[in-house]
Amino acid sequence: MKKLTRRQFIKTATAAMPIAIAGRQTIAAEKSTRRPNIVFVFADQMRAHAMGCMGNKQVITPHLDKLASEGLLVTNAISCQPVCSPYRAQLMTGRYSHSTGVIHNEIRLPDSEVVISELMKKQGYATGYIGKWHLAGYRSNPVDAKSRRGWDFWAVRNCSHKHSEPQYWLNDSREPVCVPGWEPDVQTDLAIEFIRKNRQVPFCLFLSFGPPHNPYKAPEKYVEMYKDKNLTARPNVPGGETESLRQYYAMTTSLDACMGRINEALNNAGISEDTIVVFTSDHGDMLGSQGHQFKQRPWEESINIPFIIRYSRKIKKEQRRDWIVSSVDVMPTLLGLCDISIPPQVQGRDYSATFLGNSQAQRDAAFLFNVHTGAGPQTDWRGIRTREWTYAYHCLGDWVMYDLKNDPYQLKNLIDDPKFTAKKKELREQLESMRKALGESLPLKGKPPAPIRLPV
Repeated sequence: MKKLTRRQFIKTATAAMPIAIAGRQTIAAEKSTRRPNIVFVFADQMRAHAMGCMGNKQVITPHLDKLASEGLLVTNAISCQPVCSPYRAQLMTGRYSHSTGVIHNEIRLPDSEVVISELMKKQGYATGYIGKWHLAGYRSNPVDAKSRRGWDFWAVRNCSHKHSEPQYWLNDSREPVCVPGWEPDVQTDLAIEFIRKNRQVPFCLFLSFGPPHNPYKAPEKYVEMYKDKNLTARPNVPGGETESLRQYYAMTTSLDACMGRINEALNNAGISEDTIVVFTSDHGDMLGSQGHQFKQRPWEESINIPFIIRYSRKIKKEQRRDWIVSSVDVMPTLLGLCDISIPPQVQGRDYSATFLGNSQAQRDAAFLFNVHTGAGPQTDWRGIRTREWTYAYHCLGDWVMYDLKNDPYQLKNLIDDPKFTAKKKELREQLESMRKALGESLPLKGKPPAPIRLPV
């Protein structure tokens, strides 16, 4: 494996960027006819509640809060299968996991699936992907040239959570390159160079950060920012442990700083108004809520993800909406905002007209799905998330039901409460109707998790 310094790596990668887009036609000078650029940034395992703009007064996220004030904040964005590879397949294709076959981690995205990068490239966009890929099958698999799927510029790893010395496959390299430094900083360096090099052409850039995924260990300068903060865990955390939370927040603040640098780069390039900027995550992190860790659970900490979109020229600023936006909706919405035709097999909703203020159309609910792999959570389940309710069942039957309006921390499971029998039946029927419409009928396997005793 080759090792490069951070400066050497950025220089090598930057030199490859003009080659990847050679011959691309310069965009029209007229602002009214200019197709928007896309900078789509997503974290790994960051829950929606870990931002100041979502009401969290403990976490330090000034740049994300500013981004939210400059655009649209969606408070009910949902990862409909809260685990890495399935989300990423949904993101690339706008299709549910049972349709693509990527029903759990370590499954390669089939070559037959039509992905957003190929569609953007056909429309004259320069395309770039930086960071975690996790669609090449087993996490140790090389990310070969065939995996690129329409990305002109490619600096990726398949899956690793070693955030301080990342490895990258660069374009068509035959071996990975190891680069020292905090991974988000290195990736942001690349993103800034991509923006600078491609500012004269329409481009689509995806940036996939690794943090705040465990192991929870942030650079000391960000941990110091929380040194004198008295952190409190969410009310649904038995025991109230906060040390992981301190590191988790510090990692999140490091991403916030990176977003500040990206916004500065867009401003310096003079293309901020004509660039769609999205910040989101693949799924959340339980961090002890309900007595659970990590993801693959139907609770809010696992499924509710950040979603901020800014498109200064066309999306009104200072919007906070409680729309249900599911992970399968991202791909068709980005295509819609760029006026690119959406393939008929896409199952997600195009929210572009709604985001632009030209429609009130929106989802009633998000479909929730999980298939266990033999590692991690051993529970298959299906669920539904509306604005006010969450309901899910697992392999042995009913599991959880919460009134989100009156119980936002999900402290009282109403699944066996006779006063809510009719509501449970209604949600179950709505869920089964969604499953039928989507053609999802996989059998549920595994074993139910142990019951959890929450704080009184």
